[in-house]
Amino acid sequence: MTGWVAIAYGALDLRGWHENQTDVELMLLATVPSEPMGLAGMPANLWRKLMHGPLPESDFDDDERALVHEFASAGIAARDASHPARIRELGVPWMSSPVHEMVYALVASVARDHGVDVIAIKGPALHRQGLREREHSGDVDVWADPSHMDILCTAFEAWGWNGRADQWSGLSFNHSVALEPGSWGCELDVHRHIPGCADADSSVFSKVRDNSHATTFAGVPMLTPDLPAHSVIFALHDLRPEARHDKAAVGAGELAEKLRLGGQETLDFAHSIRATAVLEPALRLAFPAARLPVDHAVPINWKWRQSKGWWRAYWMIFTSLPVGERLLFIRRAVWPQVEVLAASDGRAGRSTRNLVGARLRRIAKLFRW
Repeated sequence: MTGWVAIAYGALDLRGWHENQTDVELMLLATVPSEPMGLAGMPANLWRKLMHGPLPESDFDDDERALVHEFASAGIAARDASHPARIRELGVPWMSSPVHEMVYALVASVARDHGVDVIAIKGPALHRQGLREREHSGDVDVWADPSHMDILCTAFEAWGWNGRADQWSGLSFNHSVALEPGSWGCELDVHRHIPGCADADSSVFSKVRDNSHATTFAGVPMLTPDLPAHSVIFALHDLRPEARHDKAAVGAGELAEKLRLGGQETLDFAHSIRATAVLEPALRLAFPAARLPVDHAVPINWKWRQSKGWWRAYWMIFTSLPVGERLLFIRRAVWPQVEVLAASDGRAGRSTRNLVGARLRRIAKLFRW
């Protein structure tokens, strides 16, 4: 069926939003790389009219006809009723930051258009589910299908996100990639796996996806974990140790209270992804009467993080990697990328004009560890 319809990668109605102190009625994110735009007055009315389409061009007067063609050029209207980015519902922001809500909508839209399964984790869903008092983080966390993670990260370059200098990019033990936001001001963390799960990355992702439901962000549906699955993910995140860093210990009792919110299904989910070895103390406190079989060892992606010192951690990582990744790991450990050295020296307040000096400092640091 042909006719004009409203499309967007995200759409919010600001008329009923209590913090809107402007004349802007609609916040829209176009389907072409851009930042959110605002509409008011006649343009806003016309775009809302297109939501009830498809509308033939004969329904428009001359001004509307010219404007709808401008909409099409801008990526917020299309003459295709089956367009994948068609917007049919318009709601007020449910997050305190409409820009963050737009980022979730953008991730869901880009992932859909590139055929990548993705799940929004942590963030505002934790608050809605009673797992965290804070509404949302400063960044946006998503879990992508591990086999298509690189496709998604590359797609976001056109939208202004770029991979932070990462010493371990391209290596499967690296659990996430941090994408720097540019003008968006919101970092995007794309996860490959969650440390603490002994099951294979692809299997864990599939089980999380099966235990998720659609949540609407700025008019676009995106999967978020249900309460039992999310309580396990949240507990694994809070418990995660970091090699060489002193991380404040999270009490098993505090985590037990959160895990208990998901009921018996929390136990079932933790067992299905083989996370009970890591979560056993907290799960036993949360469900003292339940049978808790632990049929797996603490996974290597957790053990190396518990190591005292990076040499031990490096060896554990090395021996766990596929043979095809081991040479790259050695090269990155001893001879990191130039941008990694620059970022490291920048954090230390040094200039990296002398690349040889930076390399020597790196090797000396390895020996100190």
